[in-house]
Amino acid sequence: MGADFFTYALTTSAEGLRLQVDAVDGFFGGHVVYAAPGENGRLSLRLRLLHISGHLIDGHWDHATMQWKDNKQPIPYTRDFGELTGLYTWPWRTVELSVYSGFSYATLVRPDNLSRYGTLHGVELHSTRLIGPFGGRPLNLYVADNLAITGIPVTYGTNSVEFGVKFGQWDGTGIRLYGSHYHGLEAFSQYYYVRTDRWGLGFAFDAW
Repeated sequence: MGADFFTYALTTSAEGLRLQVDAVDGFFGGHVVYAAPGENGRLSLRLRLLHISGHLIDGHWDHATMQWKDNKQPIPYTRDFGELTGLYTWPWRTVELSVYSGFSYATLVRPDNLSRYGTLHGVELHSTRLIGPFGGRPLNLYVADNLAITGIPVTYGTNSVEFGVKFGQWDGTGIRLYGSHYHGLEAFSQYYYVRTDRWGLGFAFDAW
């Protein structure tokens, strides 16, 4: 069991060493995970209850004209939902393969044209056998794909692919260096109806 409290922020520029934060999504809730290990694979189930609220921030405010930029005003975005996801992982030749699918239902949505239903599906491959260790630590090559299907209200799929290398145990502390491709609806709630397509490079610290 665990609690979920996190925030995503969209920064568009920096002025005077101050980041211009355009939009923020805030999440809070909790989850319960059940894992059943097996000899040839393992099944995991996760039930998650979350509240999401989206906001425009001062980086989207034009102080010269005292107006919201691009004539876009804040939307009272809210989504309270439950999500059940199942994942199965098993070793396959020289890699470990994971596949998952999930279903969500929202008890509250704003704006009203958002669909209350959604699904997510994904696959992940990683291996320490394709390349040797680095600095005495295992090196994991990996690729992962996630497809989220939502309605705005027209049903639309958003696909995210990530590929790279992790320095350290796959399920332990380490650093990931990766490339990514994102195609679909904008991730930030204030722009939930905007379609986007972009490539990126990034890094992440996994701490356990």
